[in-house]
Amino acid sequence: MSRRRALQLGLGTGLAVALTSCGEDGTSSSGGGDSLGGGSLTGLMRASFIPAIHELQQKQAAAWAEAHDGTVELTFAKEWREQIAAVVESRAGEDLGELFANQAHIYADRLVDLTDLCESIGESNGGWYDVAKDACVVDGRWRAIPRAYTAHVMNWRTDLFEQVGFTRFPGSWSELVEVATRLRDAKLPRVALTMNQAGPNDSASVAYSLLWSYGAAEVEADGRTVAINSSQTREAIKLMQELAAVSAPEISSYDEGGNNTSFLAGKIAVTQNATSIWYTAQKQAPEIAEKMSHARYPAGPVGRQQLVEMNSLAIFGHSKRVEPAKAFYRYLMEPEQLSALAEIAITYYTPLLKNYEGLRSMPWNSEPKLDGLRGLAADGRMPGWPGPASRQSAQAYNNQTIVNMFARVISGKASVDEAIRAAEDELKKVYES
Repeated sequence: MSRRRALQLGLGTGLAVALTSCGEDGTSSSGGGDSLGGGSLTGLMRASFIPAIHELQQKQAAAWAEAHDGTVELTFAKEWREQIAAVVESRAGEDLGELFANQAHIYADRLVDLTDLCESIGESNGGWYDVAKDACVVDGRWRAIPRAYTAHVMNWRTDLFEQVGFTRFPGSWSELVEVATRLRDAKLPRVALTMNQAGPNDSASVAYSLLWSYGAAEVEADGRTVAINSSQTREAIKLMQELAAVSAPEISSYDEGGNNTSFLAGKIAVTQNATSIWYTAQKQAPEIAEKMSHARYPAGPVGRQQLVEMNSLAIFGHSKRVEPAKAFYRYLMEPEQLSALAEIAITYYTPLLKNYEGLRSMPWNSEPKLDGLRGLAADGRMPGWPGPASRQSAQAYNNQTIVNMFARVISGKASVDEAIRAAEDELKKVYES
């Protein structure tokens, strides 16, 4: 699909940065010799709920393009994953793409090897967290740059929790059920953690994290043996049933923005999401922003486990401008650019390089409401854990198998055993076929 045709079909709004003049010396900190020579780079990027993220990236692209005699055109689209798939399938179009979750494993043979670049970036910045390698290293080669992860957290109303006797966020899932019950009984806004197909990423964040915290898993550590049919899975589903019974009924229908809207309107007391809710609240609902805070996910019987929502940068194998594309990515990953993105994104883009945790300018070090999010990636997991990140685990994530297992039960469409058997059948088709 051509870029022109994609835009005609409404697949995202193009944000172009076109500059024709060279910098003073024709180079940037990413090094000389990578001039576009009047040509262009094009890319598909993830759209966020924070417009300032797009604006900053435009400015960064402009600064790089000015020194490299060309054009950088980035498209920020909500459907960026579907568009990435179309580009990969056609082997034509964009040079660059922002991948999600385990997509580097799905598209590995269509992506440029970025091993030298990733290793250099890691060495200069204290090393990568393990979860970054899990997401982007395929058969020993880096197929994408782990740019950042989106920290999913519990956005909660401190004032409402205080009314039912809690001055801190619950440390365990069972304690969260207790809070949810008290809120319901007091006829206050309720707990509302998304769990349905319409809100796949928010739902997956809860579903995987809850499953793992109870010692359950979709597959064994060998990455082949399906393990979802277990007593631990039943315990995790039981917890979700108890929580759903005292939660807002909308959890079975929220899309990716529905829980945000309800929280900002004061209709719910807690929901899982990125910190984009707080960003919006400061501008549109300051009375809500003042009374909310953030917390890590609760722990289960085997501790706190959390799915990491990965954002990585790749170069498509069909690109004719691989070296300029590498130079552009090296520039974006320099501390000046990456730290600026992390600051403005308030953990929507959290670096996966260890040196960033201690920087005073990072949101978790400068804002008390985000203090608990420092180092979250250290214990983060990718879909398919404890098995390795793989094409199969990525496919299971895309199929929403784990989300649907929980959703079928809390919506009354299936019993616990029926939902587990359905998930087991789906996973076997992915992992064992």
